[in-house]
Amino acid sequence: MWLRRLLDLPRLVRHAHYQHGLLPRQIMVHPDIQAALKHNQPIVALESTIITHGMPMPQNVETALQVEEEVRQAGAIPATIGILDGCIRVGLTGEELKELARKPREEVIKCSRRDLPYVVASRKSGGTTVAATMLLAHQVGIDVFATGGIGGVHREGHITMDVSADLVELGRTPVAVICSGIKSILDIPRTLEYLETQGVCVASFESPQRMFPDFFTRDSQCQVPYNLNTIQEAAKLLRSWKELNLKSGALIGVPIPHKFAANKKEIDQAIIDANQKALENGIKGKDVTPFLLKAITEITKGRSLESNMALIRNNARVAGQIAKEMKTPKQESFSSSSSAKSSVASPLVIGASILDLSFQYKSSDRELNLDGGTYKATSQLTAGGVGRNIAEGLYKLHGQVNLISAIGRDKLGQSLCQLMPKEMQNHLILDENQATSLCSLVFDKSGDCKLILGNMDIHSISINPELLLQQSQLFAQAPLVIMDSNISVESMETVLRLAAKYNLPVFFEPTDMFIAGKPFTLSPQLTQHIRLIKPNLKELQTIVETITGEKVSPSATLPAANERSQLLSATKELVKKIDRHFNCIISTLGDHGVLLSYRSDASQNVEALLDVSPPAKHITRFFEAPLVENIRNVSGAGDSFCAGFITSLLRRHKVEECVAAGFVAAGRALQSDSAVPETYFKCPEEFELRYKETLKTLQRQTIG
Repeated sequence: MWLRRLLDLPRLVRHAHYQHGLLPRQIMVHPDIQAALKHNQPIVALESTIITHGMPMPQNVETALQVEEEVRQAGAIPATIGILDGCIRVGLTGEELKELARKPREEVIKCSRRDLPYVVASRKSGGTTVAATMLLAHQVGIDVFATGGIGGVHREGHITMDVSADLVELGRTPVAVICSGIKSILDIPRTLEYLETQGVCVASFESPQRMFPDFFTRDSQCQVPYNLNTIQEAAKLLRSWKELNLKSGALIGVPIPHKFAANKKEIDQAIIDANQKALENGIKGKDVTPFLLKAITEITKGRSLESNMALIRNNARVAGQIAKEMKTPKQESFSSSSSAKSSVASPLVIGASILDLSFQYKSSDRELNLDGGTYKATSQLTAGGVGRNIAEGLYKLHGQVNLISAIGRDKLGQSLCQLMPKEMQNHLILDENQATSLCSLVFDKSGDCKLILGNMDIHSISINPELLLQQSQLFAQAPLVIMDSNISVESMETVLRLAAKYNLPVFFEPTDMFIAGKPFTLSPQLTQHIRLIKPNLKELQTIVETITGEKVSPSATLPAANERSQLLSATKELVKKIDRHFNCIISTLGDHGVLLSYRSDASQNVEALLDVSPPAKHITRFFEAPLVENIRNVSGAGDSFCAGFITSLLRRHKVEECVAAGFVAAGRALQSDSAVPETYFKCPEEFELRYKETLKTLQRQTIG
């Protein structure tokens, strides 16, 4: 399946800047995890023995996927760790997870630390235990790990010396383990004593009596030294644990939700019966735990399996919340909180990445006409594409961005990657069956674009619903989704469904008059999440016709370019037909400026522009474009306006400041040889200073 190969391809590029230096070549880290580590985002490691040895099919796969989703919903990124054909994978894809589950049990090894060299050397597959998952998580730099329960001292362990390697790993590997305590089948008092000897910090969670949970029940009747009442307390403890650099792990016991807690007498009797079966069958070593869990499931007629699934999901949720809280900057004052929040939030852009081959006609001897003649021109090869341009603008102005786009695995794709910041390439789709999009742009001697010829198929084919669903964690973390119109209607539908799932606003860039109406052919229940749009007049006309179903007369909406009053009047009439559907409509009017129609409550609180509730009454204002000298090209000015406007919006600046920021960013693009300037400004402070200066002289008027 080509999609699988594409998802695997980025793994060949190794991330070399983890806290422990270069990784062993046998460890491959998924690009999403690489990016999260680089940007200090919250990550939760997950083990894979739940898939290979802990549960039967299909509950193992269902639970593993649900556990990952719980982490995402909590605001963190899941990283399931497993071994496929000798390759250690940190961040299994959905397909890899299913592949591991489908392998015959007898061919998959339950891997602790001791088993890793053999499994890798013999190219076998394995599910990682708590010990192995901790070790591998620490090697790549992940601090938090969620699991069901840890191993411990087995019953009669003082005779057999059967002690889980999980306990030793907790004593020597600094990873915080969030679990429902020690599995009920073990000797819990002796296990806690062993952990104390190993120097492991152990605490209960939301248990005022400091009772440590025992997997299937909420109370093992064993007290631990400390209790953490809230997520914030847990995160605070783990911050101190990291700062002290103790070189040992931490263990937080989260009780199983009341609804799924087992009857203690019933589960104790089931454990006694299961242990007897294990003795009768000669079960020993690492086979004991999976045998006992299976036997208990049979004895309890499946009730213990239901409890097992519920507690693991709950632990993943709590771990995700703790990981997120650990990464939340400590605020010194209320005034700094909003800017600090926006600085770590990564907007998500979905759209086209294109290699632009532009021709600038220079001759003054004759006018440029499409007559088959040869015209002398200068040429330039640059990175382009509306989605890509906006993403690069946000990367350079806002500081962080995630881009989902597609390029071919060809020479044009290589050239495009060389022209893009590497930080924007983490989620690029590399398609070996499609060509990289190439556009030829023809500009007249005034710098106006007269013709665009391009191959755009890759965006509608490769950016597909399946891939978008696999990237749902990017939606979960985003404050805003930006979508251009180059992707398919089916993919737009998936984007809007994910936006609805995570209650996200969508900023729609129409891209072209012929495809501007695409998303509005979908149901209003989906398109209601498109809260901001930025069309030019022709694109606005297409959107109005698609939403209302009424044909708009071109003569009534396209007055002469120099007749500003008629232009504003015509644009206002179009906007009035659809303004109730959006929070903000930014109508770009060329060198005249922009007509902004936005919900009135945004005047007092700009966050209303990101609200997904029905908009209030609109205000319509015209902002005249500031004069820009030394214009070199106009191909990326609108995209840079988007980047500047959105950057200011995410920093919660006033509506007028957002417009000024857009104009300043567009001005720098107009003076650049490429669609996005190499550098907009030397620092964020210069950007803010420039647009605040522009705001002082910005001409504006309210349109009645």
